[in-house]
Amino acid sequence: MRYFITGFMGSGKTYWGKQWSEKFGLKFYDLDEEIEKREGKAVTAIFEEKGEEAFRKMEKETLCTYMKLDNFILSCGGGTPCFHNNMKRMNAQGVTIYIKSPVELLVKRLHTEKETRPLIAGMNDEVLAQFITGKLTEREHFYNQAMYHLPAEFMSLDNFQKIIRRNG
Repeated sequence: MRYFITGFMGSGKTYWGKQWSEKFGLKFYDLDEEIEKREGKAVTAIFEEKGEEAFRKMEKETLCTYMKLDNFILSCGGGTPCFHNNMKRMNAQGVTIYIKSPVELLVKRLHTEKETRPLIAGMNDEVLAQFITGKLTEREHFYNQAMYHLPAEFMSLDNFQKIIRRNG
């Protein structure tokens, strides 16, 4: 089975993906890290040098390579579901999980990571909160298409075990 974890940056996709993969014996991949390996540079550098449109194309191409694999968990970038019909593709090819996080929690988590995240670099916390609120409003339509919605504040290993039982 293919498991795709979606949600806003800072929601815990990579953390929980790693936890679940270790506990349930599935391979784990982080889509942004896979793009960085393929391109030989950080996502931040790709955004700066080539722009978001080029990055989103790389993201789609990299995502499509995982449709040929099986028995893994893939942590997707926050914007992945919102471009190039990626959410539709992930729903057709596997199980999608949306880790839903409140704005306050995202601001707290992202406060120390601003410089490594190209979309929020240099923002103060007030602007960051406004940005997150706006982006969540834009992206919620895509995130809500996920098969499972898990509130970030109630995450556990058991959440994923229940999903595995339902999807084999």
